[in-house]
Amino acid sequence: MATSMDLQCPACKARFRTERRCSRCGADLSQPMRVAARAYALRRQARQALCEGRYEKAFEAASEAQELHQTALGRKTMLVAGVLDMVSVRRG
Repeated sequence: MATSMDLQCPACKARFRTERRCSRCGADLSQPMRVAARAYALRRQARQALCEGRYEKAFEAASEAQELHQTALGRKTMLVAGVLDMVSVRRG
């Protein structure tokens, strides 16, 4: 699993480009690309849930995204959603 915004080929560590095959070693990158796309969609869902005040849902989506592909923005989204969820539960 990559730990930054730059995704890398799991075989040779070359940066992803837009092709489904690694430009350096020829490895099939379609599965890692699907995982990264799913993580992106989950982070987008988390941001939408934050805007709607659904903090528990935002935390769950951001956490799942981080499990798939860790990013600094994903970590921040998860932390903000977690704090807002705790605050809203206490006020509840």
